[in-house]
Amino acid sequence: MAKILQVSTSTVTIGMDDNSLKEFDISCCSGFIPEVGMEVSVYTDGNKTIITKSSTFASSIVNISADNQKKHKVSKVIYVLLAFFLGGLGIHKFYAGHIFLGILYLIFCWTGIPAFIALIEFIIGLCKEADSEGRIEV
Repeated sequence: MAKILQVSTSTVTIGMDDNSLKEFDISCCSGFIPEVGMEVSVYTDGNKTIITKSSTFASSIVNISADNQKKHKVSKVIYVLLAFFLGGLGIHKFYAGHIFLGILYLIFCWTGIPAFIALIEFIIGLCKEADSEGRIEV
């Protein structure tokens, strides 16, 4: 798998599978904006070169994982109150935009484990410093 190593205004330098470096015109990048570190596939017939962004299963999992780790800014007061009083049901997670986690809290609320975790999240929320608007990242 080739990897973009350098991007300038008009060219893209790519590290090829055989450990060689090749420089291509940026117009060869088909349907995406090249970024350093991006894995790509390079197709050439001598006259024409097309560079496409690689889509592998592993990179898809990393992207999904990264999406799930997104931080949301919420009101500190509302978040900690929800975590303390309704945390066992995951209501604070729904409020923070973490829908999947909120559903998990609801499914397992009968075990008491989500309530214990919510109590820890309540304490963490209290310790976080709010910005000028009274919001924290969760």
